[in-house]
Parts: sequence; structure tokens; C-alpha cells
Amino acid sequence: MSLKKLNSILMIAALAVAVISCKDEEQTTSPSLSGLYFSCPSYVAPEQVVRMEPKGVTHPEGGEVGYCWKVTPTMTYYDTTSLFVHWFSDTLGTYKVTCYAFADGYTGDSYIREVAVVKGGLDQSITNTGIKNTDKKITVDGHDYYYASLGDLDWFRINLEDTAMGAPFDNAEVTSGVFGRFYSYEEALAACPDGWRLPTEDDWLSLAGELGVQGAARYGEFTDVASKMLANAYFNGKMMLEYWPQVGEITNESGLSMIPSGYANLGAKSSEGTYPDALFHGILEYAVFWTADKVEDEPGMAYARYLINDQPDMMVGKFDINTFGASVRCVRDNK
Repeated sequence: MSLKKLNSILMIAALAVAVISCKDEEQTTSPSLSGLYFSCPSYVAPEQVVRMEPKGVTHPEGGEVGYCWKVTPTMTYYDTTSLFVHWFSDTLGTYKVTCYAFADGYTGDSYIREVAVVKGGLDQSITNTGIKNTDKKITVDGHDYYYASLGDLDWFRINLEDTAMGAPFDNAEVTSGVFGRFYSYEEALAACPDGWRLPTEDDWLSLAGELGVQGAARYGEFTDVASKMLANAYFNGKMMLEYWPQVGEITNESGLSMIPSGYANLGAKSSEGTYPDALFHGILEYAVFWTADKVEDEPGMAYARYLINDQPDMMVGKFDINTFGASVRCVRDNK
């Protein structure tokens, strides 16, 4: 008998026990297993191998607990091992990992995690940015950074992904090339490659002028620029920005191809230079970028410029230089 056929038979038996238990509950309250969970990264690279182990469930009477695993849509059978080892597909997309715990005489418990297979680089997980492989670019440490010339400045068209500092989205290293990394203010000042710098407020004002903003004020909003700065990008085939009438049609007129990758509350920095407790927010809603300007009358604060998916203007805010994590777009003088 093949392993797949045996697994199928075992799973059918387990589900039959669950169905019987559910029917019994209509008459009497049957005991239930509970607390099941397992750890699994939310983002993985193509063909990455991940080991998952169920936790949290113990048999109330000290008996044996069985487990069934399935990854959809790729697996056509259930794996009945306790320690589950899965080789994810090389096809970019979102996969559902399900674990089911069962025991004779008990209602089972289940736990589900979604895992996205992602890949950095042009036209991989992020597509429809308006960037072509033949466009102007520099290559730093193996990473291609495309740039656009606007007035007297060259601007990065993708978020910086210097892996020597900052934090990747969801603390998954594979996302560095997808969304860029999130940096503290001091890291942002140091992260741009040689010849490039973190843009000052004057640089942002110059950009606003190139985009037709009249009378832009220092540390003020740039009106009606969001549609010109954002790309109508897709993440693993799904549109990142929904349509909002107040924003209008996304044109990416600037060529900056900004995406709503969110921001981070970095938390404390470890001795290894990482942020193990970082929390990430606002993906598909916010695009947030550090400026080089500190807030003069508020020590420990610096300015960042940001876009919100349902607002037509570019906003500006004050953020903690140590714990707030934002994206970085580097600039350089081209004259």
C-alpha cells in the first residue's frame, strides 16, 4: 500500500471520528481538544523547506493525539506525521497550511496559517510598477536600483534593501527585495550607497515643484500628488491599491513607482543589530519615507513623508528616531 493511500485512509478515519463527535454533541457535550498552534513564517522563498511542529494540545487523559497536515492548493493528500516538513512551491502566491489534531472520543482542533511564496527583483512578486529592465539603474551589492531624473535630482524608484541594517517586513529576510527594508532614522542616514543620500526636506520640496505643486510649504502637505507618485502595482498577482475617487486614477507620472509597503514599530535593537520584536503595520495602506531633517524643537524626533491609499496628498509627520521604521528612497544631484 502506498504512503499517500495510507495517509488518505488515516485522514478519512480521523475525519469520521470528528463527524461522529460533532453529531454526538447534539445530544451530549463531548470533550474537545484545544490550543493547537504551530510556528510558520508568513513569507518564504520559492522552494524553501520549512519544518513545522504542532504545539499546545495535550490529551486530557494522557492518551495519544494524532495530527494531519495539508498545504493547499499543492498537496492532494494529508501528511500524518507530527513534525511536518514541507518544500514550498516555486510558484509565487499564497498557500494555506492546515493542521488538524484528533484523538479517539474527542472533538478535534484545527489551526491554519497562510504563507506567501515571494521573490524580490523586477517583475517578480511586485509587478506593474512601470519600471523596465532597460531603464536607468545602478547595482549595489548585487541589488539593482532603478532611478528617475526629476529636475536636478535622481531618485530611487524602489525602496532601499541594504540588509546590513534595518528590518525586513514581518522579520522575514525574503521580503527585503520585495518591499525594501524598514530603517530607524540613524540607519536611514547611513544606508544609502556612495554618491547618494537620504533626501532632505528641500529635496522633497524640489520634487513637489517638479510634480506641479504650487506654493508647497516646508513641512507642509503636497496637494494632489499621490496619483503621480504611486504605482498601480500588484503583489503576487493581486492589486495593491484599490480605487479611491479622491485620489483618482493612478498614473505614476513621476516614475517613482511608490508602493504601500507600510511602516514598522521597531522596538529595541538587539546586540546583533536586528529588531526581533518589530511590529509591522499599514501594508496596502501607507507608503512612508524618512527625510534627513530632524525636528528642531523636539529632541529624538525627525520628519517622514508619507502617502495614504485613500488620500490625494503627500503628508508629513514627526516620528521617533530610534523606534520608528520607515522606507528609504535615496537621491543624488545630477547637475
